[in-house]
Amino acid sequence: MNDKTDKPHDTRLSELFSNREAFISFIRDCVKPEWIDRLDENSLKRSPKSFVLQDFRKKEVDVLYEATLNNGKEKVIFYILQENQRKIDYRMPYRLLLYIVEILRDYYNQSDVKARERKNFKFPAVFPIVFFHGSGRWSVPQNLKEMFFGHESFGSYLINFNYALVDAKGYDDESVKDFRSKLLKVMLLFEKSKDFTEILEIMKKYKDDVINLNDEEKRILSVAIDILSKVHKASQDYNLNEILYEKNAERVDSMLADWVGNAKNYERNLVKKAVKEERVEMAKKLIKRGLNIKDIAEDTELTESQIEKLKQELGIIH
Repeated sequence: MNDKTDKPHDTRLSELFSNREAFISFIRDCVKPEWIDRLDENSLKRSPKSFVLQDFRKKEVDVLYEATLNNGKEKVIFYILQENQRKIDYRMPYRLLLYIVEILRDYYNQSDVKARERKNFKFPAVFPIVFFHGSGRWSVPQNLKEMFFGHESFGSYLINFNYALVDAKGYDDESVKDFRSKLLKVMLLFEKSKDFTEILEIMKKYKDDVINLNDEEKRILSVAIDILSKVHKASQDYNLNEILYEKNAERVDSMLADWVGNAKNYERNLVKKAVKEERVEMAKKLIKRGLNIKDIAEDTELTESQIEKLKQELGIIH
């Protein structure tokens, strides 16, 4: 077992699933196992243990919850593995096998010595889940047997298990609307954001959900916002944490509307600047080739006076 890493995605996942309500919603609304109604929700307890192997500590993070089913008659361990790499690793079923074996080994070692020697000793069911937020399509087999040669021939004689896949980019406004956890709803949508403007728009759209989060949920969302602000290099002018604790709905509306507008203007200006810089570089190349000012102006959409200034900067007088 290893200590957990402390990278942005790791922290967001760890914080999100420290909230039982968000975790239950994740299982019910995203994973949707057919036996979910047999789960004893009050028995859910997060384990501080991590089973990620040393070689993969920079690529993934895990979360483990223990629970019972059927009023305590059966035990289950939910094992969530989050991929932190953009490139898909086709060894995933094999890696999960290693982690499952380690989980079972740990359970066995922690069990009463006499109890584990009895005929009726049983292991908990380990339910593996991969939480994927990469940009590509997940194309890894969702079972172990397909990693074996001749798996069609050997059938049930091969060791096998399936794992559940939750692809963060597969969620949109429609698919999250009935989520039990408002925190999970917003944070899943955050995972799809390409820039900070999208974060602002999500906050604006779901402001009522955000304002009505409890204090612990707001703390978790605040951590995510701080991390995403740094990831997207957001301006310090946007203090989204102020929104979390603002009780005046009209003021929240006004602040978010202003911020979204300012962010979009900023992005438009960046695009305009990039386009202008590209045209200037093109004009410099054409000037050096000896083209006349009128033709350069027509090709680059710069004014003749701008091109004349560029000629002076380049030291070309003719």
